[in-house]
Amino acid sequence: MTGPPVGKGVESAIKYLLTTEYKFIGGDRVQDMLAKDLIQLFRQHTKDPWTLEDGQILWFAVHIDEKPGPAKTLAKMKIVPVVLSVIHKEDRDMIAKGYSPRILRRFKVARLCKEAYKQNGVLSQFDLAEMLCVSSSTIGIDIRKYEKEFGVILPYRGTIHDIGPSLTHKKVIVSLFLQNVATPDIARKTCHTQEACDRYIKAFKRVNMVYGTMTPREISLTLDMSERLVNEYIALIEEKKVFKGGS
Repeated sequence: MTGPPVGKGVESAIKYLLTTEYKFIGGDRVQDMLAKDLIQLFRQHTKDPWTLEDGQILWFAVHIDEKPGPAKTLAKMKIVPVVLSVIHKEDRDMIAKGYSPRILRRFKVARLCKEAYKQNGVLSQFDLAEMLCVSSSTIGIDIRKYEKEFGVILPYRGTIHDIGPSLTHKKVIVSLFLQNVATPDIARKTCHTQEACDRYIKAFKRVNMVYGTMTPREISLTLDMSERLVNEYIALIEEKKVFKGGS
């Protein structure tokens, strides 16, 4: 055989490549599964440009469930394609109303973070800086000002994956819980899902149950959460004078 069988399409071509070029020794069933997985992966990471709306782009973001780790590069993380509105009707409306480019960018950053999050992706400040042609520090300022002005926590990679100095969303969520704010309202205010809010509240309760019987380091190891997060929860327990087992 000098080439892939005629009429069998991409799947057959992949199997031929595996056998001839990579000397893949798996049987037909394994090759079929691998070929189908590769095709599915390709389809998940591509989008017909003709289906994009005016002002939209396709971007590859880190998956919302990906956990960062020591020396864990982007190449080793799960990536998800997301469609983002770099230009939107609301941008044009704000320009027509005389909003400054700085304020416009602030709202654009918030929109992009929310769009990616709804598609199971999280953008980093570097992602946003690349898209909007500004520095990462400028994006950081935009995020902080927007969050302060509207009393929300934007779902970008720093907050969702606890990277850098932006570990605040869990504290905000638990603080609202301790104020007896309903979970749906907490989720709306913090741009998180109700499931995520419940997960953070449950983690806080677990720390509260063992607080006073272990050191923060021991709690961190026992409950499999970062010592930094444990200390944030302990600070809340002491600040709010939380009773054992709840609020």
